[in-house]
Amino acid sequence: MCNFAYIKYMKTNIVALVLVLLCITAKGVAQISHGGSPLPMLTLKSSSADFFVEMPAFDVAEELRADSLNVSDLRGGFRFAYKFMTSLNVKTAGTSFTMADGTKVWRLGIRSAGAYSINVLFSEFEIPEGSQVFLFNPDQTHILGSFTHQNNSKLNILPVAPVEGDELIIEYHEPANALFAGRLVVGEVNHDYRNLRGAEPGPNLGTNFCMDNLVCDPNYNNQYEEVGRSVVLLIIDGTILCNGTLLNNTARDGVPFLLTASHCLNNRFSVTNPDYEKVAGSIVCFFNYNSPVCSPTMRGTEEQSMVSAVPCAINEKTDLALLELLQTPPVYYRPYYAGWNAMDAGVAPYSGIHHPGGSVKRINKYTGTLNIASFDITHFKENNHWHIPRWNDGSTASGSSGSPLFDAQDMVVGALSGGSSNCTFIPGSSTLKGPINDYYYTLKDSWAPDTTKEITLKYWLNPMSFPIYKIEGLDPYGDAAAVRLSNLTNNGNRNNIEALKVALPDSGFVFGTNTTNPESFAEGYSISGEKVRIHGVFMVTPSAIGSWKDSKVTISVYNGNGKPDQLIHSQIFKPTYTNLDASKTGFIETDKPLNRDMETFVPFTSRVVAENEFYISYTIENVAGDTIAVYNLKSGESTKNTAWIKRGGEWTEASNVINFATSLFIDPVVQYMESSGENPVGIEPEDLNPAIRVFTGADRKQLYILTSEPGESVQVELLSVTGKLIQTNSFRSNQITLPISHLSKGIYIVNVKTEKTRYATKIVL
Repeated sequence: MCNFAYIKYMKTNIVALVLVLLCITAKGVAQISHGGSPLPMLTLKSSSADFFVEMPAFDVAEELRADSLNVSDLRGGFRFAYKFMTSLNVKTAGTSFTMADGTKVWRLGIRSAGAYSINVLFSEFEIPEGSQVFLFNPDQTHILGSFTHQNNSKLNILPVAPVEGDELIIEYHEPANALFAGRLVVGEVNHDYRNLRGAEPGPNLGTNFCMDNLVCDPNYNNQYEEVGRSVVLLIIDGTILCNGTLLNNTARDGVPFLLTASHCLNNRFSVTNPDYEKVAGSIVCFFNYNSPVCSPTMRGTEEQSMVSAVPCAINEKTDLALLELLQTPPVYYRPYYAGWNAMDAGVAPYSGIHHPGGSVKRINKYTGTLNIASFDITHFKENNHWHIPRWNDGSTASGSSGSPLFDAQDMVVGALSGGSSNCTFIPGSSTLKGPINDYYYTLKDSWAPDTTKEITLKYWLNPMSFPIYKIEGLDPYGDAAAVRLSNLTNNGNRNNIEALKVALPDSGFVFGTNTTNPESFAEGYSISGEKVRIHGVFMVTPSAIGSWKDSKVTISVYNGNGKPDQLIHSQIFKPTYTNLDASKTGFIETDKPLNRDMETFVPFTSRVVAENEFYISYTIENVAGDTIAVYNLKSGESTKNTAWIKRGGEWTEASNVINFATSLFIDPVVQYMESSGENPVGIEPEDLNPAIRVFTGADRKQLYILTSEPGESVQVELLSVTGKLIQTNSFRSNQITLPISHLSKGIYIVNVKTEKTRYATKIVL
């Protein structure tokens, strides 16, 4: 893990970030949260005025004017929120009460009139085991959390993703037998005055109309789908939008290095002696935020996010910023660590993949020669940037900074500092005049400017000190990587989809609520001879209309025998995403509104294993009229039907109802398992064996292992992240304490084998 010091490039106070991993709950979603729910709304009614804190008014027009005056050729620092510095805690704000079982509850409401969304940062966040934190809007249509002791870190902060609306409620539950009183301080409240993502999926977001969605590229399936998974959208300090890229290293050990731009972390170099540790700790990363179709642009999935990083190397003279995420992205995020070239410009054509203005992922193309140039910004050294004189396709925009420039071999050669490209036409012409003059800082100039590790890439990306300057990309899960299955894209064209309506005189969606009263819908998958772990499912839905907020949608999984047969899993569909909390001290899970065309990922809350044939089903209840539906392939796109409809308790192929073969846009994310049934390497362990608990003490000097069977034989293996066996011990006890003070800081794998089961997890020291 990175230890970082910075004195005009380096700061003397080293803050090591350690994530506490206590693997005892079901695997979380989005910001890797941990399930549960806040108290019912009924308990909010009586004292709603008492526990709200009102943020002072500010002049939005003046903020927008100031933003326009601060526009520069730097493409980072796209500000979307106004920051209030606060110090809200259980003693100074909100209301507290005790439940009948002794659980202590603290509830704090935050109101900022006119905000499109609110995000907060918990400047202090340390809570005991058994405690839960939730963030939600007053009608509980958008809920983030729970956040538990597993979200504690050595930084003692937690940023949270935005919650839509101008009112936010924070609710903290602490059990009566808690080991200590939790520390929660809301240190920052961020008021969204630009309506982040609000225009999506509008008509190509106006100013972004010349930038193709990533999925539009003809080489998407063969090339850009994989490397595109390395590019992530960043929300920094709760107010700033930028981009980052996951990078491989020569040890190929899966360390989640994140490349971005230093001016993104320092608000365009407006801060003297910035606290890069705090800023890195406030970051929210969104994975796979893509439009699922080329046109029209749809809102992407926001359920796959992570929070907090630690700085490794910052060099303001070259614009370099290399961070390390506190956790390895889960296998079902399907992360990809891009390769890189720190020797030269590589070979054309070049591709820029980015999130302009925080929108879904776009791709630019340049077929010319890359030349070294000076970017005319006073902070940067001369001849430090690759110059794109004119894009052949696409453009960048504010918020694109930190995004990668790939060569033809899919190696990163630089990251965006800025430029002046835009989607404007020559007056009176249909010819674009604007996609010109963008500048990417070169990896080669940041590779080894001197021997100081805090400003060099080489120390981190070449820990083996090999005589190489380029490396290919890596899937950190290797052969056990998760894959996204899709009948719709395999059987037809993802861009030829529809939300099919029933024939008159009936009304409604065929694959949603309609007056013919269907009971359920399903998409079938054949994996003959194989067994898979299903981590979750992507669903692409049209804009929900009517009383969608009151709808109850249940996602189910069936084993099959020519049709859906044996139910093996069921859960409520309630999509959420992650935001930095208003205090900027923590992150929260937010319910996602469904009032626009979008893709949503539903992570399964328990272990789901299927073999040979399975079906993903959804059932809609408690609503009338047109509400929630799922897109399907249009007539003539496929000769193979995989969609099913249930009526009168019986399943029938959809082709028998609509008279053509179709598939639903329901794509499961799976890991193929070994024939023995063993869990594949890299499988997320949190919910596989709740009978075994593994955690460290607060001082990181002891490893604790608890099993459910007293007196059984237990073998414990401790391995490095590369798989090297460090030590092995045998015990006959269900309460094991293992000294680990002799270990160096880093990530380790713990394997626990009992007489009946086995369990694996990772710890961070």
